[in-house]
Amino acid sequence: MRPFQPITYSIIIGGSLLIASSAIAGGFAIREQSTTGLGKAFADSAAGTDLSSMFWNPAAVTVADGLNSVSSFSAIKADTRVQPTAGTSFGTTGTTIDEFAVLGASYYNYQINQKLYVGLSINSPLGLVTDADNKLWGGAAYNRRSEILTVNAAPTVGYKILPNLSIAAGLQVEYMKVRLASAVPVAALFANDIVIKGDDVAVGFTLGALYKSEDTGTSLGIGYRSSISHKLEGTLHGHPAIADGNIKADLDTPEMVTVSLRQDVASGLALMANFEWSNWSRLKELRVRNENGAADIVEDFSWNDSWLISLGAEMNVSPALTARAGLGFEKTPVPASTRSARLPDSDRVWLSFGGSYKWSEATTLDLGYSHIFFDDSKIALASLTKGVLNANVKNSADILSIGARIKW
Repeated sequence: MRPFQPITYSIIIGGSLLIASSAIAGGFAIREQSTTGLGKAFADSAAGTDLSSMFWNPAAVTVADGLNSVSSFSAIKADTRVQPTAGTSFGTTGTTIDEFAVLGASYYNYQINQKLYVGLSINSPLGLVTDADNKLWGGAAYNRRSEILTVNAAPTVGYKILPNLSIAAGLQVEYMKVRLASAVPVAALFANDIVIKGDDVAVGFTLGALYKSEDTGTSLGIGYRSSISHKLEGTLHGHPAIADGNIKADLDTPEMVTVSLRQDVASGLALMANFEWSNWSRLKELRVRNENGAADIVEDFSWNDSWLISLGAEMNVSPALTARAGLGFEKTPVPASTRSARLPDSDRVWLSFGGSYKWSEATTLDLGYSHIFFDDSKIALASLTKGVLNANVKNSADILSIGARIKW
């Protein structure tokens, strides 16, 4: 078979750094960090199947000898319809708020000696884009457009304590940018925007351990991603009662713990299970402080912790072809009492399929697909400044991911 062309290598590696945000995991987390993981509903996320496990478990930096890279692109198309009902202050005109997005993720490692490895992950772990196609919809005072973007670089060091046991730690350096736009909640000014925006760079860490036995076909991994405390600084403009000026806001991201088990059960067949917990209950409110002395703007969250449980299977169809599938259930952190038009989140089921083709000894190409079934939900909000929003929400999403694993 002809070798993979260098120009294709450069497209895969360079293009994988392209990041667009779209929250499909619980809260405004982004789960689409791995093509192989997507194809099995992330059922062995921390088990070190390939380098992309580094997002969940940094000890996966030790799973490939030499110099290696993994890159993935995920195209995300959500279909989210918000339909206001009777009692809404600004009418019952509905809207869609979804937006097409492309997400990239990259992983690299280098083996220094038989025990010591270094690596780098580049991801967008949190993100959100909701954009009302009808700017004058009934809930525009609660959301016209919302954007949260993160770019996270995680240099990592891993060490093999034993041939089958590795530990690792990494540093997270994360840039966050937030922009929130909503309609002025006054009929005569409803077409105008109130815009809050800010950004920040902050630091966290990752820890992980991985046990992999070729003799028993068992892989067991546990990974931890710390909270990152962002001190956002930016501006507010367009508010009818507050002068334009500088603002500050604190936003702490959730800790995440992932435990995964992968077990070979027959020649070429493996089963896997995964549990992931995220500490979204630390997100009680978003308090925007005005430096001009005006009253704080507060958005209530009162979120709960969220979790994902998933099961999957992977089978070698031939020496070059691997097939995989998975099923997962994810509990939303968003309670019905504070479900918002910015993020009308609900419980969901992941149904996933995927495959890999070994192009050459050095290159494997990956494909993954997931359809997400969301529970129908309702929004019931009332505010002295924004009025009343009652609405029904219908949501679904499709994700298609392509990737490449390369040994250099």
